[in-house]
Amino acid sequence: MADDIKARIDEVLADSKLSKADKIAKLRQWEADAMARERASSEGMTPPGGHEGVELKAIENALTALGEDAVDTGAASI
Repeated sequence: MADDIKARIDEVLADSKLSKADKIAKLRQWEADAMARERASSEGMTPPGGHEGVELKAIENALTALGEDAVDTGAASI
């Protein structure tokens, strides 16, 4: 799964048809999705897959490469 997201990120970053804003928007959506899966897993709503953290880090690295900051996730929920 982690390799899959990295390949998808590479495709987005290399896509000359997408503007920088479009790339950022797509990555932000993936970031939100990965964070939601991570929260759900930590709250026992889904079985832990172990890849959410890796996916989120890869997405955040791509956003940083585009000059963006990662979303501040704040304190963990309880």
